[in-house]
Amino acid sequence: MSEVNKLIYSIVPTTAEDKQVIIAFLRKFFFRDEPLILSIDMQEDVDSLSKLENYCFNFVDNGLGFKAVTPNGDLMGVILSSIVCKKERGETNESENKTKDNTKFKDIVTLLDKVEREADVFGKYPNVNRVIDIKIVSVDESFRGQGVCKALIDKTIELASEKECQMVYVECSSYFSAKAAERLGFECIYTLYFRDYVDENGEIIFKTPPPHDSSKVYVLSL
Repeated sequence: MSEVNKLIYSIVPTTAEDKQVIIAFLRKFFFRDEPLILSIDMQEDVDSLSKLENYCFNFVDNGLGFKAVTPNGDLMGVILSSIVCKKERGETNESENKTKDNTKFKDIVTLLDKVEREADVFGKYPNVNRVIDIKIVSVDESFRGQGVCKALIDKTIELASEKECQMVYVECSSYFSAKAAERLGFECIYTLYFRDYVDENGEIIFKTPPPHDSSKVYVLSL
């Protein structure tokens, strides 16, 4: 159990039984707050939201996700991750590229692929062969600023060590998630400003609301 400012909760693994509850939670908090989603009005695109939900489903029951719950079992926050190995990185990107289509979700996937490719974590850290990649962190707005996000990330760092990962990796398109990563000791290794990410006509693709001005990659060596 954890207690921060009289807030009592538990950090426990997510399972297949949690899928619908977690998706409902992400719809209410993460999908509504994520700058990339907001900047292209993706919440109005039913096909894109369906693809995003299916994407999230992949990480709920892979043995790497955690949720913060109250003593009554109410969901307070969630963190979803994957493990990536150096030898699998190229194969993963190629597989993901084949799934792209013409939805707005595709635009986000294309950006994330570019950020991941240019951040080149395995190139920058040749001795690292295995990382935990944090995909999503979301906390109920009623419990933000009370240590829940830190507790979820701390648990993921603990799991990374257990899984013999040498690094924890996270891409932050939100100003606030980037600041949280910095407070937790993560190092920024890459920044892409949204103003510099344009289409073939030179138009900015993601006109994110301030203060969200960039996508950043942070790592924590273990």
